[in-house]
Amino acid sequence: MENNMNNAAKKLNAEGDEQAKTSLAVVKNEEKVTPEIPSLEHRIQKVEDLSMLIEKWRKLTETRRNLQTFSLGADGLGATVFLRDASGKEFKTSNTPVVSAVMEEIKTTLDERIKEVETQIKF
Repeated sequence: MENNMNNAAKKLNAEGDEQAKTSLAVVKNEEKVTPEIPSLEHRIQKVEDLSMLIEKWRKLTETRRNLQTFSLGADGLGATVFLRDASGKEFKTSNTPVVSAVMEEIKTTLDERIKEVETQIKF
């Protein structure tokens, strides 16, 4: 019986050794990946694109600041909206609620465009 116990112990030890060998054998050989450097032409193009986006952002924010300083007259007669289409036809109104609504829409559109451009500016 002691012989059977020794055999069982040897078998357990052998299995344990086998598992240790197996776990040691599973080693990944990781290769170092070096980032590819873009060509000079590609880098220059990215800088030019970034410059155009920055200029667009500056113009939009300047327009937004100018709009913030614009104020409607308290009497309702101090502001007029003019629209002219490509064929030269004009639309003009001094109606304060209409002028206010147009200004709010312009502000909203400018804010959206500014956010769009800001998300496109990446390094």
